[in-house]
Formats: sequence, C-alpha cells, structure tokens
Amino acid sequence: MNHLLVTGGAGFIGCNFVRYMLDKYPDYQVTVFDKLTYAGRLENLQDVRTKHGDRLTFVQGDICDAAAVDAALAAHGIDTIVNFAAETHVDRSIMDPDAFIRTDVYGTYVLLEAARKGGNLRYHQISTDEVYGHIHGDHRSLENDNMAPRSPYAASKAAVIGLTTSAAKE
Repeated sequence: MNHLLVTGGAGFIGCNFVRYMLDKYPDYQVTVFDKLTYAGRLENLQDVRTKHGDRLTFVQGDICDAAAVDAALAAHGIDTIVNFAAETHVDRSIMDPDAFIRTDVYGTYVLLEAARKGGNLRYHQISTDEVYGHIHGDHRSLENDNMAPRSPYAASKAAVIGLTTSAAKE
C-alpha cells in the first residue's frame, strides 16, 4: 500500500489532488499535513472525509517544523511526500517576502531532509510557471526553459527547483 503525505492538502489544488488520488487508487492512504492559513481550509476536505474517511488522515502542522514533519512521517508510515505547501500570490510576496522564503524555501528543505532521513522517500515538488517569468505569444513553458522569476513568490519557487534538483543528484 502507498502512504502519501500531502503537504498543503487543504488548499485548493492540494485538496483536488487528494480527492483524485483517493478516488483513483483504492489502496492508497493519504495524510494531509497543512498549517491551515489563509489558503488551507478543512472545509475543502469535507466531502473527501465523508467518502474516504478511513483512508484519509489530517495533521495540522507547519512544514518548517522539522520535529512535526518527522513525527507525521513516522506515525503514518509515509513512503511518498507530495509538497503543495507554499505561501502564494505574487502581491502577498511583494508585501512580505520573508514569509515566502521561510515557507517555500526553508520548508522545502525541511521536507527534503525528512525524506532523506526517512530512507530516501519518494518526493514530488509542486511548482508554478511563474518561475519562467513573462511568456511571449503562444509559447508554453517547458521544464528546460530558462527561469526568469519576476516576484519574490516566483523567486522562492525557482529556488526550490534548485534545492530539489540538487537533492535528487545526491
């Protein structure tokens, strides 16, 4: 059986991912790990709890808290981390870039370290096309395009791509 830790799983995109995984894979267990800030709401998981309550666990926590992350991994037998957790919105990043560096970059580092200490668990990082900057015409971003972030939000997500790429090479 697969045991996923979905960080930011009570946010809009994260809860839809949780819903999809539990609907499509009946042998999966999902633990949602969410700080429940402006972007995450338990109400987003209400229908999922009703339908898949026996396969869904919720843990309120901050990805910057290494002890809480380690405890969740151990308590729920996690073998895969999917990281949706992030500070979001370009305008918010301009007003408070520190929060974006702390959560998006340091929080990802904490998750990568937890995955390494847990026996090199599978890790998936969710990002945004914002890392590529302004897209001209009908061009669609590709993973090998140059990054040109234009806000603290985009820069924090670009930094995370560097972190996860470095971790994958180790």
